[in-house]
Amino acid sequence: MHPFITQLQQRLPTPVWLRSSAMQQGLMFIMVSVVSLILMSSLTIAYVDYHLDEVNNNIEHNVEAFMLGTTTEINKEPIDEDDVIDVLATGFILSGILVILCSSAIVIYMTRRNQAKIDRIETVLRAAADGELSARTMMSSQTNDLTRIGSTVDEMLSRLQSVVAAMSDISSNIAHELKTPITRLQYNLQTLSEMADAHGDKLDDDFSEQLQLSLKESNRLANIFDALLRISQIESGNRRQRFETINVVDLVHTIAEIYTDVAEDADMSLVLDAQKEPIFIQGDKELLIQQFANLVENSLRYCPQASQLILSCHTEQDDNVVITMADNGPGIDDQEKQRVFERLYRINKSRNDGGLGIGLTLVKAVTDLHQGEIKLYDCHPGLGVEIRYHC
Repeated sequence: MHPFITQLQQRLPTPVWLRSSAMQQGLMFIMVSVVSLILMSSLTIAYVDYHLDEVNNNIEHNVEAFMLGTTTEINKEPIDEDDVIDVLATGFILSGILVILCSSAIVIYMTRRNQAKIDRIETVLRAAADGELSARTMMSSQTNDLTRIGSTVDEMLSRLQSVVAAMSDISSNIAHELKTPITRLQYNLQTLSEMADAHGDKLDDDFSEQLQLSLKESNRLANIFDALLRISQIESGNRRQRFETINVVDLVHTIAEIYTDVAEDADMSLVLDAQKEPIFIQGDKELLIQQFANLVENSLRYCPQASQLILSCHTEQDDNVVITMADNGPGIDDQEKQRVFERLYRINKSRNDGGLGIGLTLVKAVTDLHQGEIKLYDCHPGLGVEIRYHC
């Protein structure tokens, strides 16, 4: 749109009843219809008048010729009805074609204008969903509902960005304030544990047991705190700045090499099923390794002895890379499959298995960061976790 028109729209307030895009399109349709009728009538009248002038000229020439004696006959029917009908039909057709072209141009212009606004709003909302809160539609005018929606989206994102920034500052302050006491607590408990070991004969067994339990719980608290901070950092989208081209096949091979011996020590077996050809995606190498490691550790933690774990990595015909972690353990009930992605949620809260309840939460956070999809399925018996990324 021309800048002068934009400035004029901003200076002249639009009536409330005219601020709806549907109302504007309806009025535009009425205006186009009225202009089309006027244009068709005008063009048809002009076309017919032109041909009638030609007929009148022929009549005048015929009369002059008769008066001069150059002809002995006068055409008694100078205007043929078929000719008149042909002239009117031709006039209507030509004017109709011109009206259709003009109307189509106006409709296409209005449609593209509104569609461009819709596309812009959709692009900004998708960017915001991916964590890019700085995107804006840049629609400041209030001429119709689409521009008002765009302006509202910009205002919402500005406030959300401020809130997220404030929450990030609060999280950083909490991390700074709590990390030091937790570290000191761990250090003090570790010191007490070393002192207890040095005076083992003089200390009560219950004291030593409670001391070791406190040290274990402090380590658990520190691990939960670090994991929650990492998940919050992932969900903020800041780690996208570290994306690079990564060969996923190399990562799953690395995980398999690390955890094969761990599985054997737990009387289990870990089998790798990965294609030989490399699979490249854009991602954070450290987070993807942590994700695959969490999948394997989750199966190792909850599967009984003699279980078989299968880690696979393949591409499909739609150019998607699929990573699956399947086992033949106890599995998960259908009603629990969505809740396992929640922070600190554990299926059996009374079981002391050493889990933190955030392993699959981190797996899903990494998947969402890389714009992938994750789902759980039954292996009958056992549980399977499928992660799908776009190459």
